Amino acid sequence: MNKKFLSLLTVPMLLLSCTGNGESSNNNVIDDSNALIKENTTIEFLCLTDSHYKSELERMIKEFKTIEPHVTVNLTNPPAAGDYTVLEKMVVAGFFQEDYPDIVQCYPDNVVKYMDRGYALNLDKYLNNETYGLKEEKSDYIDSYLDEGANYSMDGTYSLPFCKSTELLYYNADVLIGLDLSGVNASINEGKPLDFDYLNNLTWDELFNNLCPAIKTFNSAQDASHKIYDDVADEHGNPGIFTYDSDENFFITLAMQNDLGYTSFNKEVGKGQIDFNNEGMRNLLKTMNSATKNGYLQTKGSNGDYVAELFIRRKALFTVSSTAGLSYNIVSDYDVKENGLTKFEVGVARIPHAEGHEYSSINQGPSICLLDHQDENRALASYLFWKHITNKDNSLSWAVNTGYMGIRHSNYESDAYKEALAIVDKDDIYSIAVSENLNMISQVSAYTFNTAVFKGSSNARKNAGKLMTACLKDDDIENNVAALFTQFSEDAESYLG
Repeated sequence: MNKKFLSLLTVPMLLLSCTGNGESSNNNVIDDSNALIKENTTIEFLCLTDSHYKSELERMIKEFKTIEPHVTVNLTNPPAAGDYTVLEKMVVAGFFQEDYPDIVQCYPDNVVKYMDRGYALNLDKYLNNETYGLKEEKSDYIDSYLDEGANYSMDGTYSLPFCKSTELLYYNADVLIGLDLSGVNASINEGKPLDFDYLNNLTWDELFNNLCPAIKTFNSAQDASHKIYDDVADEHGNPGIFTYDSDENFFITLAMQNDLGYTSFNKEVGKGQIDFNNEGMRNLLKTMNSATKNGYLQTKGSNGDYVAELFIRRKALFTVSSTAGLSYNIVSDYDVKENGLTKFEVGVARIPHAEGHEYSSINQGPSICLLDHQDENRALASYLFWKHITNKDNSLSWAVNTGYMGIRHSNYESDAYKEALAIVDKDDIYSIAVSENLNMISQVSAYTFNTAVFKGSSNARKNAGKLMTACLKDDDIENNVAALFTQFSEDAESYLG
């Protein structure tokens, strides 16, 4: 990477590169008869990966060098603590100096910024090329992951899947599996003790109308030493039987699962639309407000902090969070030693779904965008590198070793993935949870949804989260819900263009 691009970084970074000049160490010209790139070409990949993932990418870069020996891939990995807006700012600043990476890890809203400035490559001509396109391989990629890259306001494909994730329901299995609530509500699980099948098929109605009220009643009847969750508010937050880590995702998921409208893109006028100010969503959020007031529900917004802390401290029995963030929901050795917490087995299930609708969960996690340098070798090399890191072997290794989802159907059908499901240590709660997480990911990967991406869609998302928080915390929701929806939908509309 050149010094000019390095100067854009405002924090120390680790620069990793697999270099090569197209010649072997003994100065003999290497065999490039099968290579598509015949001239020495260097590309820059700007991404956020911690040390655990870095070794995987380093391995893939070395492999790619043997396939395309004239291509050098430089990996730039700034320690930005998972903040993709940092990468966006670095890239946009680089546009003004004609010094920016070839590949950047991103979310769809970041890609819109690159598209607006004319730097995002339309990748259709590479994906559809007779020689190096996806061809029959395309059907192996999970549809929603590829579709996300074509879900922008302009025709074409402007991002490609890489580190995909979704949300799952994590629960305190030590408490909930086998819990008999028939004495409180005989309709729950047909009067049988709670089991995985029941928790894996929850609807929002069942959760908040039956299960949570029964759990709260049951818990209230126990003496202090037999409480199944800590129902006393303290410095760590307010208790909530069911917690959701992202107010934004919660709002969007409720809207999409219930077909009530969130956002859309109107191609006739070339502009995004805000669709969530409707009676159905207003009624849903009034229901969620009641659930919060009754002590059944907490989100990051209503609690004022990440709800994983409530979960590991047994102030909640369920939490919904990213499949890539499993470790945050596990009581660690540090938590035991420094915070006096007690370990418990964490079960994994699908998130609740809307009554009468099919199960679905949000498609999230960063993709990658290829940026235009008006250099066909660099563009093709960047595409070929993406194709390499997402081939069957590498996408499988990435899924098994990083916690991100496999982006190909074949990943989940492979013997290696099935072997990874085997619990390494039945006495280790983390091993159990990892196995269950991988298993559940394989079951839900094909049921993820995308939302429209356009100028202003990022602000629509922010306003949806703010609206969820405001509704959950409001003390007079019946009288205020219409005004709250108007306030945040109008703010979202002000960013459209």
